Amino acid sequence: MYTPRSAEWFVGDSEISVMHRVALRNSGVTEDLESGRPLIGIADSSSTLNPCNLPLRSLVEDAERGIREAGGIPVVFPVMSLGEDLMKPTAMLYRNLLSIEVEEYARSYPLDGLLLLAGCDKSLPGALMGAASANLPTLAVVSGPRAAGVLDDARLGTGTALWRADHDRQSGTRDSAAWKSFERALACGPGTCNTMGTASTLAILTEVLGFMLPGTAGAAAGSVARADAAYRSGITLTETVLRADPADTPQRILTESAFRNALVTLCALGGSPNAVIHLIALAGRVGITLDADTLDRISREVPVIADIEPAGAGLLADFDRAGGTPALLHTLDTLVDADLRAADGRPWRTHLRAAETVPGRSLVAPAAGAEAQRVSGSVAPADSTEAQPAPGPVVPADGAEAHPVPGFDAPAGDTEHEPSARPGHLAGTARPIRPLTDPVASEAFAVLRGNLAPRGSLIRLATAPDLRRVHTGPALVWHSYAQMRREIHDPNLAVTPDTVLVLSGAGPVGAPGMPEWGVIPIPRVLAAQGVTDMLRISDGRMSGTAFGSCIVHVSPEAAIGGPIGLLHTGDLIALDLDARTLNVDLTEAELAARLAARVQPEPADLRGWPLLYRRHVGQADTGCDFDFLTAHTPEQRRVVQPVVGLS
Repeated sequence: MYTPRSAEWFVGDSEISVMHRVALRNSGVTEDLESGRPLIGIADSSSTLNPCNLPLRSLVEDAERGIREAGGIPVVFPVMSLGEDLMKPTAMLYRNLLSIEVEEYARSYPLDGLLLLAGCDKSLPGALMGAASANLPTLAVVSGPRAAGVLDDARLGTGTALWRADHDRQSGTRDSAAWKSFERALACGPGTCNTMGTASTLAILTEVLGFMLPGTAGAAAGSVARADAAYRSGITLTETVLRADPADTPQRILTESAFRNALVTLCALGGSPNAVIHLIALAGRVGITLDADTLDRISREVPVIADIEPAGAGLLADFDRAGGTPALLHTLDTLVDADLRAADGRPWRTHLRAAETVPGRSLVAPAAGAEAQRVSGSVAPADSTEAQPAPGPVVPADGAEAHPVPGFDAPAGDTEHEPSARPGHLAGTARPIRPLTDPVASEAFAVLRGNLAPRGSLIRLATAPDLRRVHTGPALVWHSYAQMRREIHDPNLAVTPDTVLVLSGAGPVGAPGMPEWGVIPIPRVLAAQGVTDMLRISDGRMSGTAFGSCIVHVSPEAAIGGPIGLLHTGDLIALDLDARTLNVDLTEAELAARLAARVQPEPADLRGWPLLYRRHVGQADTGCDFDFLTAHTPEQRRVVQPVVGLS
């Protein structure tokens, strides 16, 4: 007979049980709390400050309805809303704080299961990390990708279009009026990025890991499918809790095989580099050590087959229409273990289906009951098939030349990509999920080591098509983000296309929080000459929606004495991609002398969260988790339950 964990709070006639029952009745809970029905906690991260997560607010009622219908009692609690746009210096500074919040809510309150409502980049991994440590049955529902804005008959991929448009502005091909028109078009409503950025990548990986219902990661924000996902997740989670099978808990679900599936999927997506850090951190919560070298090996074996920006041509709606995660895993065939558990408890192989070819069509055709307006800043209705985001880089206003799509070059006569996936068209790519024999790119990532990155660094190859596999060039070094922003567009900047741009001081301890400062802009003096890419190196991160030859996650970082903090402008940097090496032309003695002479700046934070963060955060190669939150042994993973008595 199932007895919920929450029964210890509510069952009985003591003054303590009475106090607990009255507390929830005072909050509007009318169900019989002594009935043995489980309490399902809905962690709501919606906020007006965070447009990516704002659609979650409307999903609460759908989730509550599903929980009640399945025999549970829903209770909603707020959690920190980690928004990438407005939180400074970065939402990554607060990922571990969110994980603590979720874990301690689950531990201290009478909850029997967790439904995580998440969206923006760090909100999903942070909540999952907390749930893994709390080890209650858990499912997640995301807000879903936003609709795409339209500018001059081109759909705008969130983030990716901004980086392209800014490059055009710096190169002089986009004037101030066109820049303003672009801004209006980019304001296209709530939801997560509609490209394969961090939010979309993490949603798909969460689905693969077994914490999101199959086929739901890509449903659009505000759509009927998204509301249905919340409703069905409420039902499924409650049924899982009532089943009371220890195999349904996070620490049993998150196995080495599950993480391998996630890494294979990440490579097939050409997904966000940030996902690597989050997967390492999540694995650390359940006693698994993920080695970046494993990612490198998998990347050599698994091609990029998701034809989605920034690596490809389409947007998330194309991926969703083609069959989403189940179709991607079906295409990967034996590269993934399809016997592993999906979120509904059934093996993944029962959900797999062949990817569909999506015929090209205009996405501005009027939908049922609504007309899509082709004006700057317009958004087609999100609840229609025709209104889903479509691919295509920005087609600049005023006749300026469009910037090419990184990593996508359809050959002449390629009927699968003509005309629908041509830059500037409004129709979706015909094959959002391509066969293994015709990938978007042969490799997604490379892990690089050397005397500049002794513990490793990462580059996303799928979004760096112009990267030279062997390159040696002089460094142009900045040791602070503010200095780089002041100087990068100086007309007198001494820089050539062979220069290697280096930014240090952007790591977990140094910034703090490891912001996405690694996408150093192309200097204006070079952009005006037609230069679109350069080798860039940083101990920070890069946006999952960005592209270019950016080596990030350099470890150890400058703030703890890493070699990247010892570089001087003019030092020769050598990259050998085939050898997977990244070196500076300095001897060990020269590096040691520079380290001895270096005066490490004192952090400005003398109290509060930033101080605690700096003292306990790990490096990129360990997932940037706190040393006291990782759980290497079974004893550390044991959940210590609270004493349920008077508070």
